[in-house]
Amino acid sequence: MTLLAVDDESINLMIIEESLSEKGFMIVKAKDGEEALAILNSDEYSFFAIILDRLMPNMDGIELLKKIKRSEKWRDIPVIFQTAMSGISDMTEGLDSGAFYYLTKPYSRAVLVTIVRTAVEHYVKLLRAKEDLHKGMGALRHLVNGEFRIRTIKESHELAPILANACPDPERVLTGIMEILNNAIEHGNLGITYQEKTELHNNDKLMEEILRRLEAPEYKDKHVEIHFQKLQDKIIIIIKDQGKGFDWQRYLSLQAMTRNAFKTHGRGIFMAKRLSFDDLTYFDGGSKAQITILLNQNSSKLLTNFQE
Repeated sequence: MTLLAVDDESINLMIIEESLSEKGFMIVKAKDGEEALAILNSDEYSFFAIILDRLMPNMDGIELLKKIKRSEKWRDIPVIFQTAMSGISDMTEGLDSGAFYYLTKPYSRAVLVTIVRTAVEHYVKLLRAKEDLHKGMGALRHLVNGEFRIRTIKESHELAPILANACPDPERVLTGIMEILNNAIEHGNLGITYQEKTELHNNDKLMEEILRRLEAPEYKDKHVEIHFQKLQDKIIIIIKDQGKGFDWQRYLSLQAMTRNAFKTHGRGIFMAKRLSFDDLTYFDGGSKAQITILLNQNSSKLLTNFQE
């Protein structure tokens, strides 16, 4: 898999290449934003992630990030933002420009590898789901009411494109729907805690543990119920799991986002609300999520956020 690394410091590019090439990644290097943009425009490579430095001459990281996220061709590629700045205002600027993963300098090679693997895995899942968006499911735009029941991650990835295709801007909402469905299964029904997920991520055993719990007696009969309703001015999607709930408010706050920005996970529902939906609210102690998508908007919230 090919990655684009953008940094004006040659030593940083060398560290990135040495750390990731031995893990099977091919690294294409650029010394600033202008060179990176030329590489992207050449269409010579299909990138699975971009590692981008914040401060560079000619075109800095924020400017390049905005250009990437305005492009339909590149906007889904996960951008891993390298920065020495960790203030809330700096973090907010990066979030609004489209950054999802962060690396704070100096960082260890192990952290770099873990973050890159997480970003690439997320992108591969999104690519597979987007393939289903274009498989003759346009008729789903006429869906008014629907009820669904799923149990596994595989089933959530099958259902997410169906729900997205029933919305006016499928590509905007797809990532968010996948995140909320996966959260309902992993954290809700299977009871995987934040700390457990961190350790499983670090040991590359998350999917192994998910599959184990899906077959365990205490979890195997649990399911997630999904209710879809299209009203005159909005779409409401209810996602209800059979777990104990969680402190959802801490994961929807900007403070939580800045706290988790440099970790492999913990940002999903915040980013879903910010970029995919017009509103996301939890009920029943966190076991029921209500997604709201307005129907009277002329442009996607995603592009609006990136262009502000």
